[in-house]
Order: sequence, then C-alpha cells, then structure tokens
Amino acid sequence: MLTINQAKLFYKNDTAHDFDHVLRVLANAKRIGEAEEANMAILQTAVLLHDIARVDQERTGKDHALVGAERARQILTDLAYQPEFIQAVYHAIITHRFRGDNPPTTLEAKILYDADKLDSIGAIGIARVFAYAGHINRPLWRDDTNEYTALQEYNRKLVKIKDRLFTVSARQIAIGRHRFTSTFMEQITAEIAGVR
Repeated sequence: MLTINQAKLFYKNDTAHDFDHVLRVLANAKRIGEAEEANMAILQTAVLLHDIARVDQERTGKDHALVGAERARQILTDLAYQPEFIQAVYHAIITHRFRGDNPPTTLEAKILYDADKLDSIGAIGIARVFAYAGHINRPLWRDDTNEYTALQEYNRKLVKIKDRLFTVSARQIAIGRHRFTSTFMEQITAEIAGVR
C-alpha cells in the first residue's frame, strides 16, 4: 500500500486540490471504507494518487482523472505492485470525477468518488469553492449566469452532490454537510441582494 509520504511527493496543486485535500479525502474514505468493508489497501492508494494530475489539467486542459490514472498506473508498475491491484487503483482514479461520464463500478472506486465529493460540501466545501474561484481569478458572483463564479459552482455541482453519492455511509455523512452548505448559500445570496 502506498504511504502518505510517498504520495506527497507527487503534489503541487492549488489550495483547493492540494495535499491537505487528499488527506481529508483519505479520512472520509477510511470512515466510509471501514463501514462498507472495502479493500483498504486499494482504497488508500487510489485516494493518495487521485489528484496527481490536477495541476496538469489547468495547464493542458486534459482530464486530470484520465491523466492521473495513467500516471498512477506507471508509478505502481515501477513500484512492482500486482497488475490486479494496479487495475483496481486505475479504475478508481479514472472514475472519480463528478463531471465525468465514466461512473465507478467497484466498491473502492465508489468510495473514492464519495469521499472526494464529501470534501466539496459543508464548511470545507464552501472554503474550497471560494479558494478555487480566487485561484482562477473568478468573481464571487455575477448576474450573468454564463460567467463562472463561486456561487454558480454551488448551483451546477454542490447542490447535487448528496443525491449522486453511491454508498449508504457517504449519503448519511452528506445530510448534515448539505444542510450547512445550503444554509450558507441562502445567506450569502440574501446578503448580495441586500435583503439580510
């Protein structure tokens, strides 16, 4: 199983997708994985490598899940992992995107997906969406709905997450985080409009 110290060497991402994000996803994955009886070695390795190509996506526009899965395959091959293990990690990474059209089919892949999405809602999720919008120099909000803003990310993605999770354990965790996110977004929208 890949270690945290080994994986840390592969990350140079923005603050919304940095290694602290990976560690939070790992904590979510451990909680869900133990409840769902997942293969924790596959799960931990996939979590630790799932965003290694995120910085490349910003530079090249190529899907970080696809590039990251290929890179993870090479890393694990070089470290002499078994082919079945490598394929399981590859599948989990290539299917972890919310906006992807390649849904996860294995338990470990579903858990990585869920653990990653849980880090997009709740207090951390709110902080991340604003941090990322700032990183790419986007405004807090705009009346023009065609321009990407932090508040539009809520409407396009965050509000949908709790209903798109795969595991029972993740859906239970999502209830409180979703409620918190929705309350915050209602408040900030009202403040922008000057009604609160």
